[in-house]
Amino acid sequence: MRLPGACRSRAFVRGLVVACVFATGCGFAGDARAIPTEEAVFRLGGASTPRPEAAGSLLPAAEVEQALRSVICWYEDASKARACLPPGETTFRALDSIAASGDRRFITPLVDMLWLDLGWERPVREALERVSGERYATAAEWYTAIQRDPPPLPEGYGEWKGRLLSLVDTRFLNLIPKEASGVPPERLVWGLGDTRTPTLESARTIRANEERYLAATDVVFGVRVNGDSHAYPERVLSWHGVAQDRAGGVDVVVFHCVPCGGAAAYRRTASDGKAYTFGVANLVAESRRLVFDTETLSLWDPVSGRAIAGPLAAKDVSLTALPTARTSWGEWKDRYPTGAVLALDTGFVRDYAEGAALRGEGGLERPQFPIASLDPRMPAKTRVIGVNLGGVWRAYPVDAIEQARLVQETVAGVTVVLVSAGPGKGVLAYDAQGTRFDRLGGSGAALEVSDRDGGRWFLDDERLLNSRNGRARPALPAAQFWWFAWAGAHPDTTVWKP
Repeated sequence: MRLPGACRSRAFVRGLVVACVFATGCGFAGDARAIPTEEAVFRLGGASTPRPEAAGSLLPAAEVEQALRSVICWYEDASKARACLPPGETTFRALDSIAASGDRRFITPLVDMLWLDLGWERPVREALERVSGERYATAAEWYTAIQRDPPPLPEGYGEWKGRLLSLVDTRFLNLIPKEASGVPPERLVWGLGDTRTPTLESARTIRANEERYLAATDVVFGVRVNGDSHAYPERVLSWHGVAQDRAGGVDVVVFHCVPCGGAAAYRRTASDGKAYTFGVANLVAESRRLVFDTETLSLWDPVSGRAIAGPLAAKDVSLTALPTARTSWGEWKDRYPTGAVLALDTGFVRDYAEGAALRGEGGLERPQFPIASLDPRMPAKTRVIGVNLGGVWRAYPVDAIEQARLVQETVAGVTVVLVSAGPGKGVLAYDAQGTRFDRLGGSGAALEVSDRDGGRWFLDDERLLNSRNGRARPALPAAQFWWFAWAGAHPDTTVWKP
């Protein structure tokens, strides 16, 4: 049977990770097949753990903890657990005991193991079906099922899940929240990688008129701060997930989320007054790939710019969004020929061809990763531009705005005007501050709008500027993502309809 593209991609990535875990020279210390030099912190008394007679009966918490520790080789030093890979007799005996227990507290940990799959797929699946009395074809379907109807969790589940994922990367042990601090650990899905995705910590740029590697139709994300324009090509940014840069004298960070279908730019100085350094967590919540800060190991949502797990989530720390324009390279370069663009020489070897980093996601009608429910107001993969208007989150379908080219409305006392040069050329949103616009003219650098009094306004990614008196109307912080990602980050969002 031929697997769908998404499954083939997931299996391929998982195979690389498994091979890396089992081999030397992949950033892991020691030989994964070596015999442990320190006794693991668990003991299975006798041939098997005592098994309750009636399916569904509860085991004592201590027995649940023992079984879960046994199944992943729990050492005080988490890095030593890799010595138990590939899984052997201890893991399989523990899975037998779990299967016979009928205790539903094992369901979520087993689904986590099924998704990770380091050589235990068959016994884990059998245990899942026996404990739950249900059957699903894929791990993604299992995740969807338990997110819609959550089973009870074992005590210490957060720490156990961190231990499980530390088989891939020990930093997951501290990234998975052990206690309730924002998004719960059962909502976090392994993103098919580790935390060593190379970010662009100090992005190297060149002038747009010096660039030679981009095609006119390539997608770029434009940011303009204090008159300084920077472009971040998706073909480069999508490989790294995070680009830290300086524009207009301001430290900025751009997050690209492949499964979300877009990117957003923020000021690096957060609401607590501190500037953080970010990496790609390769943990996913509702098919939004999260980032983390290296200072506190808190998890952040790239769509909302909020810390959603860890120490900073408890303090409700967030980033200030910047207007982020998604457009074509040809359109952007025409408007900002002396602007800065990411250089192809990033210091890393990657296939930076257009779309190369998106092959696992492209063409899917549904989100790439498990998601509990989809907002039915629009198809999941509708591209929207999202903006906050007077405290009201609002989403606009990009295709409709690009066709209309000029849309204006008042929401929560804010008069917003959305402007587009046409299909495929992106959308810009401005706070019109009560000015009514009725016509769009020109193109490229000469694009302008006219108000009802006959005034002409030139536009860029930062503002509308009146050609006669120098009055300005600021661009609103906005970004484009798939509808499901925007609605997941902002569940109370409203929707504009043509």
